[in-house]
Amino acid sequence: MSRLVTAFGELSVRIDGSVPADLGGPKPRLLLAVLVSQANNVLPVDGLIDALWGGRPPRTARKNLQGYVSRLRRVLGDRLHHSPGGYLLRLEASECDLLRFEELSGIGRRRHRDGDPEGACDALAEALEVWRGRPLIEFGDVPYLTSAVDRLQEMFLTALEEWAELESDRERHTLVVERLQEHVVGHPLRERLAAAWIRALAATGRQSEAAAHFDTVRQALVRELGVTPGPALTALHRRLLEQPADQRQPGPGNQLPRHLPDFVGRADDVQRALAYLRARRDGGVMVVSGPVGVGKSAFAVHVAHLLADSFPDGLIMAELGNRPLGSVLRALLDCVGLPGTQNVAQALARWRSWVAGRRILLVLDDAVGQQTVLALLPGSGASCTLVTSRYRLSGLEAVARVELAPFEEAEATELLGSIIGFGRVMTDRTAARRIVHRCEGLPLAVRIAAAKLESLRHVRLADYADRLWEAPSLLDEMAVGELVLRERYEAFWRDLPQQQRVAYRRLASLTPPFRYDQVIAEVEELHECNLLMPPAGEVSAHMAAYGMSGFAHEFGRRITGGTAVGLPPVPGS
Repeated sequence: MSRLVTAFGELSVRIDGSVPADLGGPKPRLLLAVLVSQANNVLPVDGLIDALWGGRPPRTARKNLQGYVSRLRRVLGDRLHHSPGGYLLRLEASECDLLRFEELSGIGRRRHRDGDPEGACDALAEALEVWRGRPLIEFGDVPYLTSAVDRLQEMFLTALEEWAELESDRERHTLVVERLQEHVVGHPLRERLAAAWIRALAATGRQSEAAAHFDTVRQALVRELGVTPGPALTALHRRLLEQPADQRQPGPGNQLPRHLPDFVGRADDVQRALAYLRARRDGGVMVVSGPVGVGKSAFAVHVAHLLADSFPDGLIMAELGNRPLGSVLRALLDCVGLPGTQNVAQALARWRSWVAGRRILLVLDDAVGQQTVLALLPGSGASCTLVTSRYRLSGLEAVARVELAPFEEAEATELLGSIIGFGRVMTDRTAARRIVHRCEGLPLAVRIAAAKLESLRHVRLADYADRLWEAPSLLDEMAVGELVLRERYEAFWRDLPQQQRVAYRRLASLTPPFRYDQVIAEVEELHECNLLMPPAGEVSAHMAAYGMSGFAHEFGRRITGGTAVGLPPVPGS
């Protein structure tokens, strides 16, 4: 009668290939786990009692142990028997996956020593196929088993490292990459494993990732052990750096959306951003903030396109909004050609490892909080990050900032003319000024008005200006095609924290400009989300007057009673 003991996954015993046998309750199962971990060795009775009861056995421990042994004998037969000094479980390698793994690992090591690399590689590969994660996992909190399982885990990692080195010698680097990728992140202190991974990455054209992983291992060694990488790993890294640049795998390229051909203005802000991001070689971060519709994304895309030559490994843009970190990471890994993972921590480690060895410009668009931004920032290296947000993200430290304001009249008029034609603007400059003033210089509002005028070529500027100034709802006028200003405010409202919602609704019931005593309780909250415009320059508190965009004020009045489409009233406000 054949029996197969499985130690990987759920501990089980199958007789003649049938369904798993009934092993009894937790104690008989634990006894079997201990016996399997020391198969073919006599285990003293006192040691078994200590393992089963954690050093606090009942008075009936020996009698109970005999009962558990009797229960297991019904399943294991004469393979479990009493011998002088204790109990012994006799198993062949063909009868237990754990023993089969140990046998194949030993065969692989002996063949390697005997000068048979191909035979060694085959045996080690077979051993790795048997291994299916940490054995006896359901008993991970039993101290007696810890040393045995740790010994097996060390045996597995050693076999993995030896197999990877042998396969690399056979130029089978892609196979090595596929096998190692799920293990390297969890074992950053194993230099031999790191060397095998780095060598395989470099050989498959992923030099930047290889350099990044060296940096990850170096930091882990310094942080955890207080040492630097050894000579072998350091020499491998040095050879990697000396490799000609034209042999290195290219980055993901320019993945930015289309650059707006009619982008105008912001000259000083653009030059400041370009100078900062070109000069930084230590992971510079710039935050571009401003109110709804001020053109933050357009600004970031414009600047990023101008920086293409400064970031040879690629330009990447990720939409944040309120997306979970895992979703953003999956998109980033996919766009750079890395396999994803459902484990957010592993995905984050994989992303940081990849980006650390490159010089890319990462554009994080529409951040609604700083936690996701902080998680995605490269941990080291020369890559830079450009963040856009309706919020100031004041909690982000050591960052450069660009705070965009609505256009002045000249810039707003230039944007209008670039869309409808400067000749048309010049025929009635007064009407053009009235239009951009009614749009409050907000780039999105100007674009919407210009798009309407472009489709209504027969409408005079003066008539359209009158229409805007006489409209009962300016917010409703700001919609054309997929450009709808109200929808931007609705998205902003959905992401707004409760405390800022209450403050916004209270001030929307008043008439701007607001006195300091009217906003003192909320000034910081609403300034943080760019709803409240502070006075220019320093003034005495009692003289301060705070503004609010007419669009924001109208939207705030709408939500006061929960009348905006799809937006319920705020409870408790």
